[in-house]
Amino acid sequence: MTDHQNQRNPEFFSETADFEYQLSQYQKRISNILESFTDAFFEVDEEWRVTYWNKEAERLMLMPRSKVIGRNLWDVYADAVPLKFFTEYHKAVNRNIAVRFEEYFPPRGIWVEVAAFPSGSGLSVYFKDITASKKALETLQDERRKYRELFNLSPVPQWVYDFDSLQFLDVNQAAISHYGYTRDEFLAMTIKDIRLKSDIPALEEMLCTKVTVGCFSKNSVKHQKKNGEVISVNVEGNTVHFEGRNARLVMVIDRTAEIQARQAQEVSLKRFDIVSKATSDAIWDLDMVTGEMLWNQGIRGIFGHEKTSYTKQWWQEHVHPEDLDKILWKTNSLIEDHKTRLNAEYRFRCADGSYRFVLDRAFIIFNGDGLPVRMIGSMQDVTERVSDLHAIKDQNGRLQEISWIQSHKVRSPLAKILGLVSLMAVSKTDLPALNELIPMLTSSAKELDEVLKEIVKKTERK
Repeated sequence: MTDHQNQRNPEFFSETADFEYQLSQYQKRISNILESFTDAFFEVDEEWRVTYWNKEAERLMLMPRSKVIGRNLWDVYADAVPLKFFTEYHKAVNRNIAVRFEEYFPPRGIWVEVAAFPSGSGLSVYFKDITASKKALETLQDERRKYRELFNLSPVPQWVYDFDSLQFLDVNQAAISHYGYTRDEFLAMTIKDIRLKSDIPALEEMLCTKVTVGCFSKNSVKHQKKNGEVISVNVEGNTVHFEGRNARLVMVIDRTAEIQARQAQEVSLKRFDIVSKATSDAIWDLDMVTGEMLWNQGIRGIFGHEKTSYTKQWWQEHVHPEDLDKILWKTNSLIEDHKTRLNAEYRFRCADGSYRFVLDRAFIIFNGDGLPVRMIGSMQDVTERVSDLHAIKDQNGRLQEISWIQSHKVRSPLAKILGLVSLMAVSKTDLPALNELIPMLTSSAKELDEVLKEIVKKTERK
């Protein structure tokens, strides 16, 4: 049909206009759909020219469609050529398959999730920003890594067991080293396998009554190592979600050495009590590492203190302030010189606030490195002896004063009296001379009397 004929055929024009209108409406609907996507979307033709670029793509890539439509994708985004974008898009076109992948895009500093599929003679691409979820995943992975490091590098034995089956799900290296089982051996066992057979009923009862999901628990129990050694431990457990299971994370603290030390301490205290029955001394045992100071019953009998367990600080607070520096200096000097025996006298405060004089004889114990670790002493009450010594010293002082008075003050008036008596014997017929000598004699006698009174006072002084 010629153009002239077409112009004369109004029916033809009507059909063409209607088709164009419908096509326009269809394109608008497609555009509205593509623009309403929450994902970014673009299309390229077989020459990699961009034919569509929606609003989300503009926002996410900070690229207006006016600057990308009609241009070669790889010219606009040359930075993407070395990345998965280039290889995956070409794979989708060459193999006529859909691809899905994640990739980091450095120019925008974002992670994107991409879905691409062939469409017609080109490629349609959906992509969205997954940076937040990636960071959340990385954070989760970091937390898991920290957990693994804390779990595996912890010096304290730890494990995870299934709450229902009691099967070991994971153990750290400290548990493997401490208990002697290999990791595979542990993972083939349940927590019952490290308990004494006689304790199994108590364990089952405890699991039913005291250990529940979501609760923290703490118990003191006995475990058995692979070599048969029985140890006393504190077990602390808490609920965790482990590989999709309800589980318990357990930390084990071996208290065997501590309990043995306490038992030895109790034996030592009993020895103290036995010694205290044979002596009135207060016997003490100082742990120079922890500062703990144990006493026998002498601490109560001599000083009235009720407890038998104190600290080094408490002892220092009860030494008389005027004596403390001297005692500490003497002790430190012995330690510096690696000498082991200490003898010291000082005043120690009683429960009622009074002080007793004590003679403290102690022995210092050094370890293999030459460090003081223990000090054991015997504190004897010497208050009466010190009081007697002070009394004797005071009495000797008075006697010395009396002796000096006798040798100095008494001699002078006595010499005067003796001299006057001699003169009176010569002048016994000379009354005027006698009358002159009598007052002098009286004065000397009074002087002698005063000296004698002073002597009497000194002898009576307490």
